[in-house]
Amino acid sequence: MKYSYRAMFLCAIIFLVSAASARNRRGSAESEAILPQIDVIKVKETSDAALRISSDVQREVAALNAKLTELDNRIILLSEEVARVSHAKIEELEVRLALLTEAYKDMHIKLHALELIVRPAQKAPTASPNRATFSATSEGLIVASPEYDLYQTALRLFNARNYQRALTAFTEGAQKFPEGEFRDRVRFWMGECHYQMGNMEGAIEEYRKVLAFQNSTVADAAQFQIAMAHQKLGQTERARAEFRRLIERYPSSNYVERAKRFLEQLR
Repeated sequence: MKYSYRAMFLCAIIFLVSAASARNRRGSAESEAILPQIDVIKVKETSDAALRISSDVQREVAALNAKLTELDNRIILLSEEVARVSHAKIEELEVRLALLTEAYKDMHIKLHALELIVRPAQKAPTASPNRATFSATSEGLIVASPEYDLYQTALRLFNARNYQRALTAFTEGAQKFPEGEFRDRVRFWMGECHYQMGNMEGAIEEYRKVLAFQNSTVADAAQFQIAMAHQKLGQTERARAEFRRLIERYPSSNYVERAKRFLEQLR
């Protein structure tokens, strides 16, 4: 009977150990079922592919940034070129307008000459052989003169962009007719010849001579061109001063608005 109790005790211990081992095996199996199986090789391949894609994207972004920078630089250069072309075009148009005005005056002279022929009874005023009779206060018939002919010849040369020949013709007019009706405009166009040929110092000198004439019809234009010539020379402060002088001296001039715009740009 004594051996029977011992046998039963041993059997119980064996049973408990077996049960615990079974539970451990089931727990391990359940853990393996819960945790996914990790393929290390596949994870590495996926990671390498992601790195390659990231590197490619970075290169493309860098290339796009370079392209954008290049485009920005081109836009800036184009804007500067457009600005330069616009200013140059405005100057050219103003010169053309002045030439058209002179052409209109020429036609006005010819029209009055025709009126003299049609109405011979009308007595025409006599003209000095060395002076043109055109002026803003002329009330009678306007007739041509050697001064006027030379002046028109010089204007035609300027209009054809023969600036050196035009300058020679204007200079001849200034020397032959120092007190002529066109003396202030001759000096102005001499300044324009220098300006178009890039001689800003010579242009300023001639424009200032225009300002010395009283009641000159081109004084405001000469003052504006003085400021422009200083700007071309890079003399910003002097250009500002000349633009301000234009606004103060000629408040009703057509050049005032442009002078104000240039002052804004030169700040």
